[in-house]
Amino acid sequence: MDNLHYDDFLPHLNSRFQLKADEATHELELTNVTENSPSPRQEQFVLLFRAPLTAPPSQSIYELTHAQLGSGTMFLVPVSRNADAIFYEAVFNRPIEEMQEQQA
Repeated sequence: MDNLHYDDFLPHLNSRFQLKADEATHELELTNVTENSPSPRQEQFVLLFRAPLTAPPSQSIYELTHAQLGSGTMFLVPVSRNADAIFYEAVFNRPIEEMQEQQA
């Protein structure tokens, strides 16, 4: 999933991901995709996920699976919590040249 970009995630807003932690699986919902790219040479975007309160309350690299995007790992940080959910954030920040080299 670390080879995916803002344009890859945007069509999947409000879709479900499976987060695997230890022996448990938790369903996450992608609730926000925000682009913050400061220049044409830098890609920055933020993903916000909503998880059940049973999800792990700690930051870590988690295994995620999505029906269309596939499986991979992502560093998630819990950024807030309410009576119903934990919210995780994933921040991507990388140079465009590096991305083009990886795709070649």
